[in-house]
Amino acid sequence: RTRTRVETRLLLELGSRAREASVRSSSSKRQSFKARALGGGVLYLNAAMSSDAHAVAAPMAKKAKMEDKDAIAMETNENVPPDAGSGNVNAESVKRSMREYYQQFYPADLMYKWLAYGHDGKHAQVDKSFTNRREFCFTLDGDIFARYQNFPNAKEFRAGLARKVPSKIDIGPVFNRKPSERHGVDFKPVERELVFDIDMTDYDDVRTCCSEANICGKCWPLMTVAIKVLDVGLRKDFGFKHLLWVYSGRRGVHCWVSDERARKLSDEARSAVAEYFVVYKGTDASGAKHLPKRLTPLHPSLKRAYNDVLKKYWTEVYLPAQKIFEHEDKYTPILDSIQDEDIRSELESAFKRSGTDSVTRWELLETLVTREQAKVKRNYKLDGILEKIVFGHIYPRLDIEVSRHMNHLLKAPFCIHPKTGRVCVPMDPETCEKFDFEQVPTVLDLIDGTKTLNESTELFTEKFWKALDVENEAKLTSKTREVKVANQSGMDF
Repeated sequence: RTRTRVETRLLLELGSRAREASVRSSSSKRQSFKARALGGGVLYLNAAMSSDAHAVAAPMAKKAKMEDKDAIAMETNENVPPDAGSGNVNAESVKRSMREYYQQFYPADLMYKWLAYGHDGKHAQVDKSFTNRREFCFTLDGDIFARYQNFPNAKEFRAGLARKVPSKIDIGPVFNRKPSERHGVDFKPVERELVFDIDMTDYDDVRTCCSEANICGKCWPLMTVAIKVLDVGLRKDFGFKHLLWVYSGRRGVHCWVSDERARKLSDEARSAVAEYFVVYKGTDASGAKHLPKRLTPLHPSLKRAYNDVLKKYWTEVYLPAQKIFEHEDKYTPILDSIQDEDIRSELESAFKRSGTDSVTRWELLETLVTREQAKVKRNYKLDGILEKIVFGHIYPRLDIEVSRHMNHLLKAPFCIHPKTGRVCVPMDPETCEKFDFEQVPTVLDLIDGTKTLNESTELFTEKFWKALDVENEAKLTSKTREVKVANQSGMDF
């Protein structure tokens, strides 16, 4: 009898849940049609039935079948709300909008043409297998990673997007053969753009306004500094010309160096280039920053970065915004880094007498150090201390592992960030200080017509793609001449 009563209660509870699900489903339908009436359009209509099913199925872990047996599946809780401060749209709305985005807005042909480097044309010297050896990774519903996707042409690429509707596209390397034929001992990457990833979370120890995934106008200038320093360094010190800067869609920026010389760098050479830009190497438990023991005399690239970018942003932007000399937990490690105890004590006393303004306190520190350095008996303990402080706070901080390896995946330009709904739009390094991440179009902005991608695609074409396209064509033409000369030489012989 006890067992019967338990079973009865379970049946009643299941019936109650079913009725609740039915009510939620009906409510969902009414909201969908209401949204359409208010101008939500066909997007909400298309989503109505999936919303109904989701009301019942969301609490259950979903299993997915993959065409690729190497795909990685992970369970996800779709009821978790977006991170606070991470974006301005609901993650579920973004998910429902992706099919329309790929059909109407995503510049698939432009992206494919870039990654083909001229080998998608009819030139006599094109490598017809090149485009089909590029790896794409699609993140599918349920955080399923479908790696080793490859497409022989732009039409198939568009069809793949329409069929699978990925929440994210990652771009991998070009392999020595098609990724779908990877099950062999000699399968390996042969070229890939040299890429850089700068993430705001790596600056958490020098931010007082935000932390983790949250960003604002006060800390975003740290990304501006990174772009300006790296862009000049890659162009002037390494001679690269074709750099594509892209907003990551949430809290950082990516750089794609697309010169042929960069694409064919070995992993060792990629590591060397990335290490060239590494100054900051982490923070210990006390808050002290791990920097080279001596920065002076500054390497020419560091001197250029310091004089042209860092000094200005330090006093005019960073200190007024972050106010680190007004937070004892922030400025104590700075004072502790000064090796001369007398100078350190004098600064501590001066900080107590002076106002709390960060710029004023920095000027006190700078004046005292400069005075000591100007004495006949130079205080070598203070050599480079001002530069170390500045470099330790605002010099670019790379996620170096992204740059080291040819086969590392990186999110494609013009993706939609699944957490924020923002488009990963290109950026102009010459005017990046004017970039406002809050004005970046979201997928919903595009669908309701309040914003477009016209400006972003034009920037991609004019500032990046045109010059690269001309170079690709010139190289193919040069190869044709070489073949003709070789053939003529053979005939003469």
